[in-house]
Amino acid sequence: MYTLQFDGLFRRIHTETSEFSGIMCYGWLIFQDERMVAQGHGGYAHWKLATSNGAEYLALIAGLEALMELKAFNELVIIQGDAKSIIEQMQNQSLTHSPRIEQFHRQARKLCRNFKNVQWNWTPRRDNHPADRLTRQALKQIRSSEPVYFAPNGDQMVPPESRKGLRPILCLSTFDPNAVLQ
Repeated sequence: MYTLQFDGLFRRIHTETSEFSGIMCYGWLIFQDERMVAQGHGGYAHWKLATSNGAEYLALIAGLEALMELKAFNELVIIQGDAKSIIEQMQNQSLTHSPRIEQFHRQARKLCRNFKNVQWNWTPRRDNHPADRLTRQALKQIRSSEPVYFAPNGDQMVPPESRKGLRPILCLSTFDPNAVLQ
C-alpha cells in the first residue's frame, strides 16, 4: 500500500498587469506502508492564471508522477490532501469551471489511470502538516533564489519571454533507493 500526501500554496506576484499572477508552490510525500519512501517540492510561476487550486493540482500531479517512478501500478494507492475541492473533483463529485484547472484535472486523471486501485481521502489541514511544510520550504527557497518575483517591480524586471505559460522555477525530489521496485 502506498499513501500520497500532497499540498499546494499560492502567493500572488504583485504586478500592474494581472490580478492572477503568482507563484504556485507544491509539496508531496509518499509512504509505503508506514515508511516514507519519497518526497518532493517545487514551484511554478504563472503570469496570468496562478491560483490556489492550480498549486494543489501541481502537487497532486508531481506526486502521481513519483508514484509512477516507484512503479506502484498494481498496489493500493491512497491519496490524501486538504483541498476538498480537488479531492471531490478527482472523485467526479464536483465540476471544474476554469479552463486552466480543467487542464490540470485532465492531466491528473490521465496519470491516475496508470494505477489499479486508487482511493481518495480528504484530510483536514491540521493533519496535512508534512506536505504543507514542504510547500513552505519551496516558497522559502524560491524567495531566496528568485527574489525578483517578490520585488515591487517584478513584472518590469522579469523579461516578457519569461512571463509566458507555466514556468518551473524549482523542482526537488528524493527517493529512498530501497523503495523503488525493480
